[in-house]
Amino acid sequence: MNIEQMVERSEKMLKELKKERDDLKLQLHLLNMDAKEEWNELENKYEIFKAKASIVADVAEDSAGDVAEALKLVGEELSEGYKRIRRSI
Repeated sequence: MNIEQMVERSEKMLKELKKERDDLKLQLHLLNMDAKEEWNELENKYEIFKAKASIVADVAEDSAGDVAEALKLVGEELSEGYKRIRRSI
């Protein structure tokens, strides 16, 4: 996978996560306290993911794969967390 593909993949994942995040944020007032706590934890992880996703293009190609894999794992964790919250709504 080349840098352009990694950047494209991280941008796509960021776009999907942002949409899910924005949708859930609209319904936040309906969440119970446990879901709100999980939401706050996911918000912190989302901010970290967003910051790291924006630097993928600047990473040297030899370490870009490691960064992309780490971003993928965090993105998947965020996605699963958003799904848990959506199910609790």
